[in-house]
Amino acid sequence: MGGADSSYQDDLDYLLDYAREDWGGLSPVGAVAGAMAGQGATLEQLTSAMLAVLGDLHDRGAVPGDLVEQEPGFRPWPGEKDEHLRRIEAETLALGRLPETGEIAWLHDPSS
Repeated sequence: MGGADSSYQDDLDYLLDYAREDWGGLSPVGAVAGAMAGQGATLEQLTSAMLAVLGDLHDRGAVPGDLVEQEPGFRPWPGEKDEHLRRIEAETLALGRLPETGEIAWLHDPSS
């Protein structure tokens, strides 16, 4: 089981590095979620896995937001983690599939 945990940690580290250096889209998060949920997972299972990854990223400083014209180019969403995850869940289910990069939200660690 340790191998799976370290692989997930590697994926999280990669996503965090991306969110610290730039604005990350949700497509790579969806790829990690797909690997977690497994072959043939339903949209609900995929969404649940994606929310788990996003929750872990949020706990480490990578928050959802929107790209804006004004510096610094990223505006974190107002509210708390639970509100962010509920919004992403609702918008993902409305899409009917996992979001691609540029859809729903961008991820960034504003403290980096």
